[in-house]
Amino acid sequence: MPTAPLSPFAHSSWIWPLNHHWNIQNGYALFRKTFTLGNVPASAPLFITADQAYRLWVNGSFVGRGPARGFQRSWPYDEIDISPYLRTGENLIAVRAYNPGFSNFQYVSQGFAGLLVSGCWGSVEVHSDETWQCLRQQGIKGDAYLSSMQLFPQEHIDLREEPVGWQSLAEVEGDWRAPITRPWNSAPWYALESRDIPLLREELWPVAPLIGMGEGACAEGYRETNNIVATRVLEDRSHQSAGGEATTVAVEPTGTGRFRSFLFDSGKTVVGSLVVTVKGAQGGEIIDTHLTETIDEDSLTLDQKMDAHCRMAFGDRLVCRPGEQTHSFFHHYGFRFLEVTVRDAEAQLELELKLNWVGYPMERKGSFYSSDKELEAIWETCAWTQQCCMLDAYVDTPWREQAQWWGDARVQAWNTFHLNGDTRLFRRGIKQIGSQQTEDGVTYGHAPTMAHNCILPDFTLIWFITLWDYYWQTGETEALLAHHEQVQRALNYFRDWTDPQSGLLTYDDRYWLFLDWTGIFKDGTPTLYNLWLLIALDKLVELYRVAERPADAEPLEKWAAELRGALGELVGKDGFIRDGIDRQGKRVESTCLHNQVLALYAGLDGVSAEVAEEKLLLPFIRREWVPEVHPSAYWITYVFSYLIKAGYEEEVLAYIKERWQPMVGHGTTWENFEPVIATESFSHAWSAHPLFHCMATVGGVRQAAPTWKRILFRPVFHGDTGGAVIPSPHGLIESSWERLANEKIHVTLRLPEGVEADVSLSGLAPEVVSGSREWDIALMTA
Repeated sequence: MPTAPLSPFAHSSWIWPLNHHWNIQNGYALFRKTFTLGNVPASAPLFITADQAYRLWVNGSFVGRGPARGFQRSWPYDEIDISPYLRTGENLIAVRAYNPGFSNFQYVSQGFAGLLVSGCWGSVEVHSDETWQCLRQQGIKGDAYLSSMQLFPQEHIDLREEPVGWQSLAEVEGDWRAPITRPWNSAPWYALESRDIPLLREELWPVAPLIGMGEGACAEGYRETNNIVATRVLEDRSHQSAGGEATTVAVEPTGTGRFRSFLFDSGKTVVGSLVVTVKGAQGGEIIDTHLTETIDEDSLTLDQKMDAHCRMAFGDRLVCRPGEQTHSFFHHYGFRFLEVTVRDAEAQLELELKLNWVGYPMERKGSFYSSDKELEAIWETCAWTQQCCMLDAYVDTPWREQAQWWGDARVQAWNTFHLNGDTRLFRRGIKQIGSQQTEDGVTYGHAPTMAHNCILPDFTLIWFITLWDYYWQTGETEALLAHHEQVQRALNYFRDWTDPQSGLLTYDDRYWLFLDWTGIFKDGTPTLYNLWLLIALDKLVELYRVAERPADAEPLEKWAAELRGALGELVGKDGFIRDGIDRQGKRVESTCLHNQVLALYAGLDGVSAEVAEEKLLLPFIRREWVPEVHPSAYWITYVFSYLIKAGYEEEVLAYIKERWQPMVGHGTTWENFEPVIATESFSHAWSAHPLFHCMATVGGVRQAAPTWKRILFRPVFHGDTGGAVIPSPHGLIESSWERLANEKIHVTLRLPEGVEADVSLSGLAPEVVSGSREWDIALMTA
């Protein structure tokens, strides 16, 4: 008989009310376990997980949520030190767990729900088993409408049907019973793994300032609705302007069939779940929430489209029991504007509204400053957007999807490296993307996911390149070696779809070839698709050689040489590369900006940097010409990187200031330069890349070797002062400069041990430096 590996859960069982697979659709369950401590241990690690999610209380105090997203074959668990919440004598662990009963854009259901817990502190052991109490929440509306096509249902809860004080030690009423148990390592959870990223940080914030109040008659069917947002759209949603910090809201009686609404503005996107305390309830009052990113400023009406592609309907419902009560909604949303609608209130109510803010615990170690306050504001907006899009994974937006899109994640990783240097979220994402492949090897565009319509072969190529990015930041080839088999499977797909006559990769229309949100040529044999393949092959060759795997590098090097030659056939005598070959075998004569940039990155022979810059790139960046195929707010980061390297930093900064300034007013960066209201996202970190471009230009620090052990220092003296701090693996890299009254610029660079800089300052000879250095440059020269 095989010996089971050691696990903190070896004495625990998966538990759930009734059967683990029966009627789990939009299923919430409550769990309680009491135990006695003779003394409080200095450390009390509690191991806990749930499929899909849990929220944990100890002795009535909220502790945290989890687990991180994952796959059941190696389901993640959390380790939480609960010692600060324990007391001598009797203690209580209380858990609210959730399973949607279906798959979405962050979860792949295996049809089973469960909670798993273990703790061992000296002679006291706590394991999830038949001694726990549990119940399936009956006050939940099981058929509540989806909050979006990609996420979970709205939460509709009637507290009249829920046990009072279930998180406290006191005896509670309700249909509590012993749970059904399953072995800790039984299907579908054959193996468990540590989450490998920190627990999310949670903070209780006051709700946003009140900006409007409204009232009116409730729409027909408002009590029975399963979609509170659709119901709210049928009503008068306008508001009269109101002001003030409204931590507590006094709600005058509405009467039956009428409502009062209150509108709040956070001033920027925030991420979290609402905590609502109600005082003075007689029972049966309805409190609805509705959350959006934008608003009609004239009528103070939330922007909402019920027919938008992703069917966003973000809102929850609480039906009050008599007396005072507090409810913490389970799921976290990203939003800026919050509307709270109170219905059927026969007496005055008092509402206390708080936001349980949630985010990845990213301590800011990097910084940027400039005398150009518009640039500083753009940088700060990018930094906050990045924070909003860091949860248990890099997510595209905390609003519409909360999905780990991998093209987005590459940009977000660069931002994180400049803000904090943390690689854990990136490394975990690399693993998850590699864990969900098609039968022929293509990775999904995001993972975990049920979205079979979101299989993006170009994002598979981006995944290859992020193995390089991970090495470039950490100096480690571990990620490549750990995913060697997945890499080879995916490479075989690209080999199979390479046309033997042209030597070029062709589009497989079973999948979604994204490339960019623009009208770029994609059908047949797209040049941009092939250029991504070439760059990916070049990076893999170098990675395998660094990893001392020449046998893996050599065939890829040969393939890259053949592909380079095949792409060369698309380069015209004018120095431009054409956009591809159509399905009839005819060359597409257009020459989009994307292809010129990637061809220059790849060092493709015949593509002229001088011609591309003069005819396309500089007229574009100077806003003298608007191309028909325009790079999106996401893809333009590659244009910026090329132009900065080519010495056109001021042009890039001017473009950033013009196009990103409108985003500053909203507080987060956008999915597109002109996003469609209530359809596209106003909190998208794939467009937050000006963060590191500002640090590379005004700050002057650019990575030139793995682990930042060598940098290029070439600051752009834009304005009167500037500088940046970048957290490298060796320590902080600090730069600053200032224009002085004596017509000189004073420049300072401080490098940690192990880092050298190639310094290129106007008017001075290039040099290589280490440690701390200062220079004074004549103003006319600079």
